Amino acid sequence: MKVFRIPCFILLLLLVFCLFNSNAVSRRCHDWTLQIDRIDQNADTEQWSEAADELETLYQGWDSCQTWFHIVIEHEEIDMAECLLQRCRVLCQEQDDVEFRATLADLRSQFNLLDEMERVSIKNIM
Repeated sequence: MKVFRIPCFILLLLLVFCLFNSNAVSRRCHDWTLQIDRIDQNADTEQWSEAADELETLYQGWDSCQTWFHIVIEHEEIDMAECLLQRCRVLCQEQDDVEFRATLADLRSQFNLLDEMERVSIKNIM
């Protein structure tokens, strides 16, 4: 019976890590989605400087997580979110309302996808 203790302990550690990672990614993505909602409201009322400031705050939060995300998430999905963030920054500077808000919607969907990919669920396990 002692032979099974180490493998069971390793499996338990992996489970704890998966749950921690899922929770951390979910919290970050949820926070960023709320920021996108505020940015969208600022763009709707044509408060472009506030939208740009909030977008910069969002980008700094995103950038601070890059090392962790590159370890636990597929690079293609991270690259897509990065591309959308950069596109949003440019469109916000240009104050292109229609394209900016459409790109924000794409970015929101991408963050939701990142969150879904890291959830501990039957769909992700199978």
